[in-house]
Amino acid sequence: MAIISVLIYVCLWLAAAKLEANSKEHETGATKVENNFADYSAQNEALAQKVDAENNQLQELQLLNDVDDDEQLLRLQNYNLLYNAERQTYFQLHTSNHPHSNPPPSGSEHQNQLNPSAVQHHRLLQHVVGNTLTAAFGLNLMDNASKDIMLMTTENIKLYDSNSLRHSRFNPFNPTRIIIHGWLGNAHANIYNTLLPAYMNLSTGNYNVFTVDWGRGAIADYITASYRVKPVGQVVAKFVDFLHQEAGMRFEDLQLIGFSMGAHVAGLAGKYVQTGRLKVIRALDPALPFFRYAQEKERLTMDDADYVEVLHTSVGSYGFDRPLGHVDFYANWGSQQPGCFWHECSHWRAFILFGESLQLPLFEQIEGKGCVTSEWQQLTKSRHCAQETDNMLSMAGDLMELSMDQLARRRGVYYFQTNDMPPYMARIVNKKERGT
Repeated sequence: MAIISVLIYVCLWLAAAKLEANSKEHETGATKVENNFADYSAQNEALAQKVDAENNQLQELQLLNDVDDDEQLLRLQNYNLLYNAERQTYFQLHTSNHPHSNPPPSGSEHQNQLNPSAVQHHRLLQHVVGNTLTAAFGLNLMDNASKDIMLMTTENIKLYDSNSLRHSRFNPFNPTRIIIHGWLGNAHANIYNTLLPAYMNLSTGNYNVFTVDWGRGAIADYITASYRVKPVGQVVAKFVDFLHQEAGMRFEDLQLIGFSMGAHVAGLAGKYVQTGRLKVIRALDPALPFFRYAQEKERLTMDDADYVEVLHTSVGSYGFDRPLGHVDFYANWGSQQPGCFWHECSHWRAFILFGESLQLPLFEQIEGKGCVTSEWQQLTKSRHCAQETDNMLSMAGDLMELSMDQLARRRGVYYFQTNDMPPYMARIVNKKERGT
């Protein structure tokens, strides 16, 4: 009997202990639930704060979109995109191996049997045909052709490295030209394959021709590359100052030639040169997208040099539509070049026409008809000049033989129509002019 009582007591005690344990477990579970709920509430609050922050950011972006395009462009261009233009811009000097003052002796195996005029036209035709195929099909066909028709020395010149300049073939008594490629270009850009042979073969003398390679900046997407135009222009300005201070280059002997974005690089260089003032800029179809007319500090203007000449070939698509220089030439009303079926071809035609202008004799070049500057919009859109002037003007090749006074008299807007096959810039003489 006593044993049964003990067993009942033990069972009751165990039951009470279990109930107490269950009660504590329930309290612990309730505490965990409360803690989890608190954590969940905290997470929700943090998430809500994050959403609010993102909403605020979206509102800021919306405000940025509502800002004037020109102001937004300035903000973007001041943004550091981790691009070191000074370290990633390279300069190459190109000089002819055949001084014009020392022609090959008579009977030399290197002497061409054609007369000088025929040789010049033969070379011109080779380059123009090759570059026409390049413009039409996007193929670089000029490397081998260039080797066949010219011999030149190419040297790397480093900014601030006096030794590289001192030991080069740079001659401060020769005219100096700095050529600048555009978007997606590099040291082997088609503009260089076109203009280098033209300059090396000029009969007016020897040239120091520099090509600028800012390909590491230009290879980016178009928008990013456009932001890099300003720092590259500043580097080119430093290089001009370097040539002037270290080698005695005269500003009267210097011209900058820029294509597409490179035209704006040339303009920015003119703004930042410290040791003098640029005399001549030749701008070949300056790029339009992301370069606003109202923001003169960010693009090419006529104030960047004493004489700024612009050639337009793809207005409204790749190229700037408005007049930007002291003289603006609109080839074929500025767009849809003969033989071109897409905008890129018309854009690239600019440096081909310029290359022809360098080599064709002045009397054989097409002359542009003057048009009142305010009529530029009708000129480009309606392909018609409602108010012509009595002035006629050609691109006149390198302009080296023109004085600054003569350049100062070159002003206005001009349009001309080219041939539909190379040489595009050659003036076709009709029967009356021939006297037949």
